[in-house]
Amino acid sequence: MASVWKRLQRVGKNASKFQFVASYQELMVECTKKWQPDKLVVVWTRRSRRKSSKSHSWQPGIKNPYRGVVVWPVPENIEITVTLFKDPHAEEFEDKEWTFVIENVSTKQSSQSCNCYVYTSRVCFK
Repeated sequence: MASVWKRLQRVGKNASKFQFVASYQELMVECTKKWQPDKLVVVWTRRSRRKSSKSHSWQPGIKNPYRGVVVWPVPENIEITVTLFKDPHAEEFEDKEWTFVIENVSTKQSSQSCNCYVYTSRVCFK
């Protein structure tokens, strides 16, 4: 029933496909005494779609051992293709919310989310 409702909402709207690229070069993570990661993965997610980077080791800093950096020797590019819908009478496309999540690669598979949301229609046109 949900797929029928989505199709009804899109009737009369123009669909456009866009391609977005995230380039990972360096990531600074601040931790606590209780939790320090071993290897980190950056995941770009929306509903059931998930694009993740390769795992890279976290290296603590010299001055502050709880603040560390993950460095990609060669920038890693992750691409997604998004279909955005626009009402013919509106100026902007409808928002689709994507989330970046930072995950620790371990036996527990616990994740620490990054407070970062990407609204694809705003990235394109503003």
